[in-house]
Amino acid sequence: MKRSVLITILVVQLILVAVVWGLRFNEEEFEPAVLLSFEPGVIQKVEISASDDERRVTLVRNADDWRFESGIPADGDKVEQFLTKLANTNSGWPVAEEDSTAERFEVTKENHQRHIVLSDADKVLGGLYLGTSPGYQKVHARAALGGAVYSIKFSAYEAGMDTSSWLDRSILQPVGEVRELALEGVFTLSKDDDKRWESDQNRALDQDAVQTFINRFRNLTVMDVHEEAIGDDPLMTYVVSDDDGAQRLSIVRIENPEDDSATSRYVVSSDRQEGHFELASYLAERIETSLDDLVISESEVCLLYTSDAADE
Repeated sequence: MKRSVLITILVVQLILVAVVWGLRFNEEEFEPAVLLSFEPGVIQKVEISASDDERRVTLVRNADDWRFESGIPADGDKVEQFLTKLANTNSGWPVAEEDSTAERFEVTKENHQRHIVLSDADKVLGGLYLGTSPGYQKVHARAALGGAVYSIKFSAYEAGMDTSSWLDRSILQPVGEVRELALEGVFTLSKDDDKRWESDQNRALDQDAVQTFINRFRNLTVMDVHEEAIGDDPLMTYVVSDDDGAQRLSIVRIENPEDDSATSRYVVSSDRQEGHFELASYLAERIETSLDDLVISESEVCLLYTSDAADE
């Protein structure tokens, strides 16, 4: 009885050894296929679209930065992070092989949620379809040339198909130090020899209020490219002087058809940058000001003079 048990155990061990060696011998045959292989640094163009072909964006590398086809600057850091993550994504093992399953996962030429095409300066290097999500931060993916479907650690929203997803939102911010700021036809603020702000109307300024106001331009961000026609009469025009000279910012308010000011939209343009850009309402309303909002009140002026007299 004991002998038969030992023989059985030996046979099982031999079978296990044979299986292991067989797998090792054929391991190259069973290695996961590479879904998309490329070096981020060689990519010169990224195209992202949907199967309806109505939503699409094209990003082009221009010297050391990224731009849209229109020439408007894109967020280069975001594009590089996108390419790096995509290049380092491990496809793992296929989750499906059949075309019918690929259709259900929305990763076919006719039906997909995202189509990503990567090119160098001369040719297309690879393409990828992204479809449904099997779980948190995962998406079904398939090579544009066909083949198996994979579940990769990626999200469809990371491959945005509109300009707002990739726009450099800081493109209208001042370069370096702000030395002067003027609201055309209203007032001008500039720094004196002691680096304090003064006005062209010789009114005592609240330095903290002025600096807060200046910072609104330093942190100015845009939301999206505005493609529709706008009027020629700006609501306000500011000239911001910085390390690169003077930048003229014109802001237009667009009323809705019902003329409800609560839902007004704002569009800003610059003489440094082609195009018009949507500006958040709260940002536009915060820079719509008068000199009265920036000066010291009469009571504070009296206290200031009283303090100066006491010091003398």
